[in-house]
Amino acid sequence: MNLLSIDRLPENLRHAIALRELAPEQILFRQGDSASAFFIVEAGRFRIARYVPEGRSLTLQIAKAGDSFAEITLFSDVYAYTATAEIASRIIIYPKRELLAALHQHSDLLEDFMTRLIRKNLSLITQLQLKNIRAAHRRVLQYLYFLADAENVDAVSFDRPLNQIAIDLGLSPATFSRALTRLEQEGRIVREQNLIRLQNSSIA
Repeated sequence: MNLLSIDRLPENLRHAIALRELAPEQILFRQGDSASAFFIVEAGRFRIARYVPEGRSLTLQIAKAGDSFAEITLFSDVYAYTATAEIASRIIIYPKRELLAALHQHSDLLEDFMTRLIRKNLSLITQLQLKNIRAAHRRVLQYLYFLADAENVDAVSFDRPLNQIAIDLGLSPATFSRALTRLEQEGRIVREQNLIRLQNSSIA
């Protein structure tokens, strides 16, 4: 049993779960709102971002179908970030109280939840590692390898605007574009419309 097997979930949790559809750029919750639920994306894509005092936003996660977010709900009274639908999306809502009760009573559900937390932690570590790479072309190449390794493929297809990806990497869109051009000129990648094919494993 896992959190996506809704028909097999404990009765109290199953009856408490709700589905919600959101339009592009619609906000699901804001940073500082009362934390009342945990979420799994059924369809679409969400941007999870934290706003800092300078007014800038830091993207913590891009959640796609099957991904979860707001795990912090179980340990906090407020959401630590803002969740926004990037495209038309549908979300599964797990109320905090019923989810906590189910996790306490069912070890397989707890294991599924902990696995999601571990994956989230590894993803955040990768983001920090990327932003510590100073050379833009090396940062972009490492990012491409990270995406390819996650899917066990040798090519990457972007489903988000390149300017958004650039911002997530801490680069300007122009710098990101120049980095891709340099990697292509050096023979590290081949661009085929929306597909980028990796040519070797060196990140020098």
